[in-house]
Amino acid sequence: MGELRELGELGELRELGELRELGKLRELRELGKLRELRKLRELRELGKLRE
Repeated sequence: MGELRELGELGELRELGELRELGKLRELRELGKLRELRKLRELRELGKLRE
């Protein structure tokens, strides 16, 4: 019984680790999107200035 509990805890820890990694990936992806949006906005502003 003790072994099963330990395995369960290990599984939960692994899941937490994966969730943390997914969170990091999501944050990085969101940062990338923000950067792209900022670039697009800057390009749009430059376009307005050119007109």
